[in-house]
Amino acid sequence: MRFQGIVPACVTPFIDGRASPEAMHANIARWLDVGVHGFLVFGSTGEFMYLDADERRAVLQAAREAIPNTHFLLAGCGAESTRQTLRNLEWAAEDGADAALVVTPAYYTRGNADAQRRHFLTLADRSPIPILLYTVPAFTAYDLPVPLIEELAQHPNIVGVKDSSGDLKRVVLQIHIQEEGDFTLFAGSPNLAYPALIMGAAGSITAFANIAPEMFVSLWNAVQEKDLVRAAALQRAITQLHGQIGPMGIPAIKAILNHRGYQGGEPRLPLAPLDETSAERVIAAWRQAMGICEWWE
Repeated sequence: MRFQGIVPACVTPFIDGRASPEAMHANIARWLDVGVHGFLVFGSTGEFMYLDADERRAVLQAAREAIPNTHFLLAGCGAESTRQTLRNLEWAAEDGADAALVVTPAYYTRGNADAQRRHFLTLADRSPIPILLYTVPAFTAYDLPVPLIEELAQHPNIVGVKDSSGDLKRVVLQIHIQEEGDFTLFAGSPNLAYPALIMGAAGSITAFANIAPEMFVSLWNAVQEKDLVRAAALQRAITQLHGQIGPMGIPAIKAILNHRGYQGGEPRLPLAPLDETSAERVIAAWRQAMGICEWWE
């Protein structure tokens, strides 16, 4: 299966305090109607570090049931230890994930390239499903070095990377790695979707495709059709939206989802829902951004 296109980094819906497989199933059905190409469950937006094992398995199984074979399912499997990550990979394979996204461990090994190399090569040797690397310095305070990514990309079971650094230079260098072999680059920053795609990235995995999947699918289609004026206008709207709500994080994403009639639920403690004033502000920002892109309606 080829991994490419627009991929929501799905929220995990917490309804009445529990992770809801039913709500995940319902949300995926709506995103499918918009035309996204695949799904990531348990990325950073999915609050994966707040889930216990039983919740993870129930939600992932619901996602797999909702996703047709024409679309791919990525499961976030990263943990601080190689041992736990392997266990997560085994569960993900049993529950139907097509591939795994594995974030860089950071607690003891931040900045330790040798430890990162051992971690990822051990995983790649033993994982029953392919692995995509995940570098997200906003949360780990560590960026996997591009030369190490290039080295790891030589392993046949390491098939791609999600780069959420927000650094266009890094994205360009990794597109070069993609061109050299069977390796896939996904841009993680919503602000880099357009430049990454026009330079050859395979797609965009982003939290903002939860709340504005229409905009991202339209951007993808515009790039495929070489309508770069339209694509650039969409990117400007996305960047404007990100600037207004990005700092509010997952609570803002869930507030907009709930407003749209999706089942975002609430974030899990210690995160908290937005207060009413903040929720109104982010919903207004979302409306403004969507209004710029009237042609997809």
